[in-house]
Amino acid sequence: MAQATHDLSVKTGEYQDRQTGQMKNRWQRIGTAFQHDDGGLSIKLDCVPVGQDWDGWVSMFPRDQGQPQGYQQPQAGQAPYSGQMPPQQFNQNPRY
Repeated sequence: MAQATHDLSVKTGEYQDRQTGQMKNRWQRIGTAFQHDDGGLSIKLDCVPVGQDWDGWVSMFPRDQGQPQGYQQPQAGQAPYSGQMPPQQFNQNPRY
């Protein structure tokens, strides 16, 4: 059985912290990484970043550390991904 281990996020911009005045990165969660019992890894993308602003990099944050600073909550009406995939999706050999 695969277990969700990391959240996949992309940098979507920057913002200025109101308390410190520091510039910080803004992040958008785009999916989840899973580790299989045999050591293999899979990723499940909930969306695919596009556009001129995306530089092609996806960052992985361990799930037990919570969301990265600057994380944007999903828009109203969008359910966040729970990190669990239905069993039938594992039967489709998601690692390849």
